[in-house]
This record gives sequence, structure tokens and C-alpha cells, in this order.
Amino acid sequence: MKKKNILKFLFLVILLYPLFSLFSAVGDIGEVGLQEARKAISHYQVSIWVSWLVLVSASVYFKWTKQKNFFFCFTYAFLVVAFGFLGYLAQELVARYELPNKFGDAYSFGVLHALQHIISSLVLTGFLQAAVWWFTRKWHRR
Repeated sequence: MKKKNILKFLFLVILLYPLFSLFSAVGDIGEVGLQEARKAISHYQVSIWVSWLVLVSASVYFKWTKQKNFFFCFTYAFLVVAFGFLGYLAQELVARYELPNKFGDAYSFGVLHALQHIISSLVLTGFLQAAVWWFTRKWHRR
């Protein structure tokens, strides 16, 4: 099997893992108890971070070898969408189980939850992208 086909298969599996855990978490909210719903949402969050590790590794590899930012741009888009859904799940969890929060409504909690994860993941990815850019330049070694 060619290296390109193996990478495509791995890339597809990595994208399907959070998608399946998202569907599982959405199905669990409201149908099971609070602890099971929290576990499903936590599993979805872990699946996003595991996918992030693989996507960033691929992004660093392609930036280092091909000098292209496509995978970094794709990683940024993936993070925004995936953590947006995480915020939605947190919002639904608070609304369905009537959990106490510091906001008057569940909408603000979901938005803040999503923004916290989006900003932290984008900053981490940006630092990695900047580091790869820095170390691929020869002028910094003088």
C-alpha cells in the first residue's frame, strides 16, 4: 500500500472518531442519567484532543517538508467546528438537567465553554505553526 493511501485512511479515521463520539453524546443527553451524559461529553472532548494531536502532527510534517499550510488551516477549521459542538453539548447538558451555573441562561455557558477551548487550542496550534515556520528558515541559525 502506498504511503499516500495510508495517510488518507488514517486522516479519515481521525476525523470519524470525534464524529462518532459526537453522535453518541447527542444521543445520550436527555435519555440517560447525568453521570452518563457527562461521561459521553467528556469522551467527545477527549476524542477532539486526540484528533488534534494527529492533525497537528500531520500539519507539522507537511509544513516542514512541503512548506504548505493547508493542514494547519484545516486543523484550525476542525477545532472551531468541533469545539463549537462541544459548547452546544455543554449548553444542552445545563439546560436539560437544570444544572446551576454562574450565568442566567444556558446559552452563555455554552458559548463561554466553547470559546475557552477554541482559544486555547488555536493558541497552541499557532505556536506550533510559528515554531515550524521559524525552524524551517535558515536565517535564524546564524
